[in-house]
Amino acid sequence: MRALASPRAGRRLRPLVTAVTVLVVVGVAAVAWITIRELQVQRTVFADILDRKLTATSNQFRYYLQPVNDDLAAMDGWYREGLLDAAHPDAAATLLAPLLAPTPQISAAYLLPPEGAIVRLARSGGTWGLAPAGEGEADPRHSEWYGRARQARPGDPVAWSDYSDLPGLGVRGLLIGRATDDGTVLAVGIAKADLDRFTATAPITENGILVRRFAGGRIAWLAPGSGGELDTTDSNDLLVSDRPEHEVIGTALREWGRRERPWEEAFRFKVDGTTWWASFYRSVPGTDPGELGLMAPASDLGRRLETATGRVTILFGAILALAMTAVVLLAFDYRNKYRRTARGRVAPPDDAAAVRALIAGGESVGVEFKATMRWNLHADKPGKEMELAWLKTVVAYLNTDGGHLLIGVADDGGVVGTARDAFPSDDKFILHFDNLVQQHIGLEFAAWIHGRFHALGEQRVFVVTCDRCTDPVFLRKGQKGQESEEFYIRVGASSRQLPSSRIVPYLEERR
Repeated sequence: MRALASPRAGRRLRPLVTAVTVLVVVGVAAVAWITIRELQVQRTVFADILDRKLTATSNQFRYYLQPVNDDLAAMDGWYREGLLDAAHPDAAATLLAPLLAPTPQISAAYLLPPEGAIVRLARSGGTWGLAPAGEGEADPRHSEWYGRARQARPGDPVAWSDYSDLPGLGVRGLLIGRATDDGTVLAVGIAKADLDRFTATAPITENGILVRRFAGGRIAWLAPGSGGELDTTDSNDLLVSDRPEHEVIGTALREWGRRERPWEEAFRFKVDGTTWWASFYRSVPGTDPGELGLMAPASDLGRRLETATGRVTILFGAILALAMTAVVLLAFDYRNKYRRTARGRVAPPDDAAAVRALIAGGESVGVEFKATMRWNLHADKPGKEMELAWLKTVVAYLNTDGGHLLIGVADDGGVVGTARDAFPSDDKFILHFDNLVQQHIGLEFAAWIHGRFHALGEQRVFVVTCDRCTDPVFLRKGQKGQESEEFYIRVGASSRQLPSSRIVPYLEERR
């Protein structure tokens, strides 16, 4: 018989609440674990990205600049052997043209003695030749770069100039050179346009900044997001410059110094709320013009983590959606249950006058009288059949629309009181009542059953008010192990047992 009954409300809600709780706990734990794991590997992943890009960039620059260093070294050797002399420019041009021709990154070459004429060689098309001084051309020997270059002896790193007009060419570029033993500076010029084309191919991130840090504090930097042109500055200028790139470079260098300048070790810093990562590569003497650094915002580097982050987002979203769905279902279930419960509540009589009004109305679909709870007046002794009689009424009320059971009132409406049940006190009466409800109906339905004594003159009447229950209620009969269950409803002023074949249709109609 019980198989035909729907689950109890409490039993139906309990698994849902448990499932929601477990789902949320497991989901939060999973998201937390993945997030912590991502944070643990983030430094490794970002360091790997920076390392690979710096390695590729460093190798690319070395490949690009190695011929420049080699040509400067050859020029220095010839000068020391007396083959190059600023006093004989034609001979110098004849000697240098075959050396410089295979090096397309070099646009000009110079012999800059402390005094006297400057030898200028320039590439024009595919040929090399002497070039005159341009109109209004500034003498590079009066520049700060020349002073640094004269201090760079053979074996020392070359000195790089700021961007300026290359002597003899009139185009902007960089001068790279070092001094000979007698103070003459041997230099080559790289046109800015050529250098920009090369640096544009550097494998740095979309919004990253590539930095070359030279001895003496000079800094060359490239930011593809700011036009893709190599620019130079002084480390001191970073403190007062208002350029966003300078602020990033300056912050990175300060953080790098605070960490005691670790090589090839990624570190994190912030600029205006944006998280950046940076790493520096040590220069190779005689090959690299200076230390190489790369700064990149975390948003550029984080694309490698998008797959994992996407998994976290999808997982969290799925968990949140499931949890919200469960909560909504739970809320609807509670709301519907509350509405059904509120609709099925029966107001108990609150005073003697209300009880007398019920008695005066006589028995009906919602009112029934019982002279005793357990005492058989004909046999003058307790009888189980008396208890089952009013228990049927309670079950019928619960399965229909509720009602009132008045114990201590005869069928004709006469008030006989509860004294005939022979209980020593009201508490004992109520205890016996509760035990019968628990035994034959179930403790889970006690919330729908309300009992209270009322004094009507010298007699006491026990009024049982039953609410309409949302779940089917059965009357359990028989000994333990041989129990049967019966389903009752109210029909008019009586309680009728419903056949098992009609229970399910009745429950469906009742909902």
